[in-house]
Amino acid sequence: MIPIFTGLFVAGGLLQAQETKLVDEKFLSALRTEAARSHPAAIAGKYKATAANQDTRSVRLWNDPMIGFGFMGASKMMRMDDGDIMFGIEQALPKPGMFDAQRRKAEAMGRAELQNSITASLAAGAEGTRSAIEIALADESIRLQQAQIDWLTAMVENARQMAANPLGNSRDALRMETELAKEKQMLDAARRGRDGFAQKLNLTLGRPLDSPWPQLKLPATPPPVPLAQAEIARIPHANPRVRAMKEMAGAANAETRMGDRERLPEIAIGVDTQLYSGTGDIKSTTVGVKMSLPWFNDPSYQAKINAAKSRELAATQDVETMRREIAAMVLTAVTEAANAAAQARAYSGEIHDKAQTASKSIEAAWISSKAPLTDLLDSARTLFSIRLEQRRMIAMQLAALEELQTLVPNR
Repeated sequence: MIPIFTGLFVAGGLLQAQETKLVDEKFLSALRTEAARSHPAAIAGKYKATAANQDTRSVRLWNDPMIGFGFMGASKMMRMDDGDIMFGIEQALPKPGMFDAQRRKAEAMGRAELQNSITASLAAGAEGTRSAIEIALADESIRLQQAQIDWLTAMVENARQMAANPLGNSRDALRMETELAKEKQMLDAARRGRDGFAQKLNLTLGRPLDSPWPQLKLPATPPPVPLAQAEIARIPHANPRVRAMKEMAGAANAETRMGDRERLPEIAIGVDTQLYSGTGDIKSTTVGVKMSLPWFNDPSYQAKINAAKSRELAATQDVETMRREIAAMVLTAVTEAANAAAQARAYSGEIHDKAQTASKSIEAAWISSKAPLTDLLDSARTLFSIRLEQRRMIAMQLAALEELQTLVPNR
C-alpha cells in the first residue's frame, strides 16, 4: 500500500511568478539522479561497493614466507666445523583451488555490495520523487482552492445585491461571507503545507531548506500502467535486492569450495643454511618439505563443509523468498496504479461533466431565487471535490508507478 496522499484535499502554497513544470518522466528522472548523487545513504552504498572491490584485490595466492635465525654457543672447534649461525626460510604452497574459491567469494560479495548500492540509490530517488509528487498535488489543489475562493467572492457580491432588494434578506450574504472566510483559512493552511513539502524535498536532495521550487503540475491524464506479469518476469534480472541475494548464494557456494579445499594437507618448502661467523663459509645447506596431517581433524573439516553446504542451500531459498516478496509488492503497485488511473479517467469524464452542469443550473436557479443557498453550496463543493479527487488519483498513480520503478527499474 502506498502511504501517500490519503485524506489530502487541500495542500500547497502560492509561489512567486515562475514557470510551471510538468511532473513527467523527464522531470522525475532528473530528481532521481540528483538524489542518488547527493543522498548520504546512496553515497555510503557506493563506498561499500568500492570497499568490496578492494577486498577482491586483497585475496592472496601466496602466504607470507617465514624466515628464521639462530646462533650456536659451543667450542670454537665445533663452531668452525658445524657453523655457528643458522639461517632458514620457509614458504607454504597454495592449496589447489583455494585461491580461486577465495577470489570467487570476494567477487560475489563485491557484486552484492554493488547491487546494495543500487538499492540505496533507488530508494533515495524514490524518496525525492514522492516529495515532488506531493508538491505537485499541493500546487494543483491550491489552484482549485483559489478558483473556489474567486467563485465564492463573486457569489458574495451577488448575495449582497440580492439582499439590497426590498424583497430580499441578508441571511444568504452572511452565510456566503462565512464560507468565504473559511475557505481563505484553508488556503492559508495549504500554503504552509506546501512549504513543508518543499522543505522535505530539499532535505532529501541536500539543498538548503529554503531553496525555492517552481509551481508543479500533474499530467492531465494518467500514464499507461505496465502489465504485472511482464514486470514480475523482469524481477530476477532487474531487481537489485534479488540480484544481491543471488550473489550471496554464489558467495556461499564459494565457501563450500573453500571448506573442501581446507581439508587438503598444507605443504611447505624450507631451506636451512649453517655458516661460520669467523670466515663466512657455508658449512651445510638443507632443503626440506613439511606437510600437515589434516586427517586427524577430518570430522571437523567435514562439519565445516556440511555447514557451508547448508548455508548455500539456505541462500538459494532466500533468493526465491525475496523474489516472491518483490513479486507481491509489484502486484500491489500495479493494482494501485491501475485503480488510480481508472478513477482518474472516471472523475474527468461523465462524472465531472454532470456535476458541472448541475452546478451551473443550481447557480442560475439560486440567482433567480428558485433554489436555496444550501443547494448552491453543496453543488459547488461536489464539483470542487470531483476535480480535486481526479488530481489526487493522478498523484496516487504516479506514486504507485514510482514504487514500481524501485522494484523493477527500467535500466
